[in-house]
Amino acid sequence: MDELFIIIFAMIGGTMRYGIDQLIPNSPLPIATFSINLVGCFLLALLNTTLVVSERVPARLSLGLGTGLIGAFTTFSSFTLEILNLLMGHDWLIAGLYTLGSLVFGLAGSYLGVQAGHKLKKVSE
Repeated sequence: MDELFIIIFAMIGGTMRYGIDQLIPNSPLPIATFSINLVGCFLLALLNTTLVVSERVPARLSLGLGTGLIGAFTTFSSFTLEILNLLMGHDWLIAGLYTLGSLVFGLAGSYLGVQAGHKLKKVSE
């Protein structure tokens, strides 16, 4: 049954990712993947700080949202392929900035997600 929740939410997350990829025009900079992954960092941290630890939310729903929806929405494979393509195209500076920016801003997004989760939990108590 857990697998069904993951599959259903993964279809939604993958479709959302595809939609955002279509909305953001192609450029030499991987803006779509960068944006999607940063939003995913924030949302997964928020989810793990609020819903996952809540006894009111079924574990299957948390699993579907985290592993399914956010897992399919974000992508490490596209991130690494884009870095490789930048390096192969001799765009060393952009590749470095993309890698460093993804790490720094991803951590910042996760931190903000945790902080927002703590504030939401205080409000709901």
